[in-house]
Amino acid sequence: MTQAPTRHWSDGATSPLAYAQMLHESERLAEAEVAYRAVLADEPRSFLALHGLGLIALRQNKLEEGAQLISAALESSPRQADAHLNLSRVQLMLGKPDEALRCAERALALRPADAAAHLARAAALMSGRPAAQALDILRAAVLKVPEHADGWVDLGSAHLSMRQEEDALECFKRALQIDANHRQATSQFALTLMGLHRYEDAALVFERLRKIWPDCAFALGHLVYSKMMICDWLRLDELRDQVAAAIEAGQAAAEPFGLQGYCTRPDTARRAAEIYMSAFFPDRSAELPPAQLGAANAKIRVGYVSGEFRLQATSILLTELLELHDRERFEIYAFDNGLPDGSELRRRIEVAVEVVPIAELDDASAAQEIRSRHIDILVNLNGFFGNARTALFSLRPAPIQVNYLGFPGTMGAGFMDYLMADGWVIPPEHHVHYSEAVVTLPESYQPNDRQRRISAEPITRRDVGLPDEGFVFCCFNNTYKLTPEVFAVWMNLLKRVPGSVLWFYGWVPEAVLNLAEAARSHGVNPARLVGAAYWPLERHLARIALADLFLDTWPYNAHTTGSDALWAGVPMVTCTGDTFASRVGASLLSALNLPELITSNFGDYEALAHRLANDPVMLAGLRERLGAQRSSAPLFDTPRLRGFIESAYTTMVARARAGQAPAAFAVGSGHAA
Repeated sequence: MTQAPTRHWSDGATSPLAYAQMLHESERLAEAEVAYRAVLADEPRSFLALHGLGLIALRQNKLEEGAQLISAALESSPRQADAHLNLSRVQLMLGKPDEALRCAERALALRPADAAAHLARAAALMSGRPAAQALDILRAAVLKVPEHADGWVDLGSAHLSMRQEEDALECFKRALQIDANHRQATSQFALTLMGLHRYEDAALVFERLRKIWPDCAFALGHLVYSKMMICDWLRLDELRDQVAAAIEAGQAAAEPFGLQGYCTRPDTARRAAEIYMSAFFPDRSAELPPAQLGAANAKIRVGYVSGEFRLQATSILLTELLELHDRERFEIYAFDNGLPDGSELRRRIEVAVEVVPIAELDDASAAQEIRSRHIDILVNLNGFFGNARTALFSLRPAPIQVNYLGFPGTMGAGFMDYLMADGWVIPPEHHVHYSEAVVTLPESYQPNDRQRRISAEPITRRDVGLPDEGFVFCCFNNTYKLTPEVFAVWMNLLKRVPGSVLWFYGWVPEAVLNLAEAARSHGVNPARLVGAAYWPLERHLARIALADLFLDTWPYNAHTTGSDALWAGVPMVTCTGDTFASRVGASLLSALNLPELITSNFGDYEALAHRLANDPVMLAGLRERLGAQRSSAPLFDTPRLRGFIESAYTTMVARARAGQAPAAFAVGSGHAA
């Protein structure tokens, strides 16, 4: 039997329980957990030990475990208002508003004048109500107790849920004015700054978070992502190594989306996804009756869930696929977790499929919308990207759930059945790194919209800030995909190709300044780096054609950006790795019958780009082939890909109808892989 070591009582503790509490208050959480459990070995119903363990579990993002421990503590001592409040908060985080409300009202019965109890009750009442009404409920509660920091944090979080970032930021500021060391306010303040694209400010706050609370979940990863968005590569190697080591140790170090920008190992990516899902999106499928497939002779009903049914990269790829689905065999729905933007792309989506808005619905109501339409296959187009609705999938509202297109990797969750890919992005030997069963499409996993227009309005080099003469290397990937290793290759190319320039997406001002400084450190005049501002899609596609060669990033390749360049007729040189994200460029080029542009190391990548920059005949030949194949190559043959995807859906349903568990298969092979 393990006991708290009495030899340490001289630290000020007078008993094993007091010693455990002292460790807890000193933030020595691992030691406190051992000490609390030693207390429970002798006193299994100790309220303070159970409650302390519950709080430690919550700090570790083990929400279910924390709720169970606090519930056990309350069974031992039911008149503890603070414990009821803590349980109310965690039940709300677990998506159980009715339980949260009961806990808050018990706390209020014990302490009728308690501000925290009033706020907890308001937070629980908000759930399931229209967003504006819920916000009014919480605002009224907060204004009754304006000196309460937690209230401002809750109000800020409510504004965030309505995508009112500026209002949220002001609330978190008010909370920090009341309590400068409020952990959640500091964390939410940093995340909101990041959401407002104030990455330099966000990085400073994440640094403070890590300094004060070294165990703050995902702060390290958010710090790295914020620094990469502004191309601040100071101490980047050290920070990336810390992230990898922490994930290997099972710690909540980095959320999966930001990790893709620098993760080179698919096993690390899977472990990070599993940690993240365990922390925030545990499997809740037991809360609903099992979903049932439709009748055997009925059309297969497919629901696509996304927060980006608008002029955004995912829909730029997907829209024509939605238009082309075979309506004789399939019924297609778009469950929209975002907002319409009035764009032509949005109008096409609304004409093609029934759009069901779910952004204002709670998870249970959104699940009911899906169940009411008897969806057989529910496709997650976000994964960890954008306006995701992961908690909805955790309820398993459909019998078959698929991860596709929006996020290049595994979700690490048992409630996601399949991941659609191709043999380039996930070769068979890599299947082990994906929690989903991998469906291998035969040519390319990526759909494309052949209807996207390229503006015919003339655009000159001077119009976009390029010199009249000289070779133009370009990369329009987002700045968090730029790494110092690849940038070094690019600078070598500029030095080896006289008069050449690098044309990049320069929408983040701090990134432009940092890249200029990085160029100087490589002995390159910063004037040879040309930043590109945001342009509407049609004109953007037209200006890409001014470039001579697209240089891909690594380990996070170009996705929609790469397809844009190829659609505009600009060849791309890519470098492959082992992760899904680092193999997309190869997938695109292979599906365009241009495998000679695929490399597997930086030496070959630089050599090939240098050769193309100095061999105009070879480059012109590639551009001619690219133009000739654009209308027939698999990458842009959306009707052909639609057939493969529908075949995959049919196989998924057939397997489920036969009582078979999800298993990897290759479309067209007729058997499980």
